[in-house]
Amino acid sequence: MWPSLRAGDLAGVEPLEAAPRPGEVVLARFAEALVLHRVRATGQGMLSLRGDNAARVDPPLPLSHVLGRVRRVRRAGVELEGWDWGPSRLGRVRALVKRRVARWLGKGARP
Repeated sequence: MWPSLRAGDLAGVEPLEAAPRPGEVVLARFAEALVLHRVRATGQGMLSLRGDNAARVDPPLPLSHVLGRVRRVRRAGVELEGWDWGPSRLGRVRALVKRRVARWLGKGARP
């Protein structure tokens, strides 16, 4: 989720009172992990999520797997006001370089 969220950030997550809207960042439970990703689309009890700089959209996820929405972020002990910068070109380039270096080092699966 870089640049909105960075390694070491603490995200304050609030329980859902209503279905999340496209553009909001949510905490979701996948089989293998908990993730903070942005809602891309909603419909019929399902969500489409994607990390801001991920190469692909996540598989469809039932709304029941969303644990809450991110409302605040603390970085280096300071609560950030304008933390949600959304996707960025620099972030996409950074993610692409990171994937290619990992593949080059033999640490990443080929798509």
